[in-house]
Amino acid sequence: MNKNKKLTRLADDMLRKVDQADALKKLGEENPEQASRIENILAAFTPLGDIEKTQDNIEKFKTVLSLIRENIKNSRGYNNFSESEYKLDKNKVFNIKHKAMSTTSFTKEDMKAVNKIYKKHLNIQGILSGK
Repeated sequence: MNKNKKLTRLADDMLRKVDQADALKKLGEENPEQASRIENILAAFTPLGDIEKTQDNIEKFKTVLSLIRENIKNSRGYNNFSESEYKLDKNKVFNIKHKAMSTTSFTKEDMKAVNKIYKKHLNIQGILSGK
């Protein structure tokens, strides 16, 4: 997805959520009984947002895995680059990706680990492409 389109979509989603929150607050002040019914209905749809967020992160995981595969391929034949270490990184990201796919959730520690691996492999890619 184009970065500009994605940023526009995210901004529109944020504005829509702010408008919904304002409308619920106003409704809650005017009619508390009806507001509680609407909150129950909205709570039933909350997991849908989690699924969309998980799908976005799965795409990020795929990007990281692609980068790692490319680094494994490009590092063959060089003694200073540990292909086995890169395979361990790939397995770790792969496991986190499948955990997110199966449970539609992941922890901040998982995301930190994936981001750390991503930054590491971006640096490695820069070194390998400079040769």
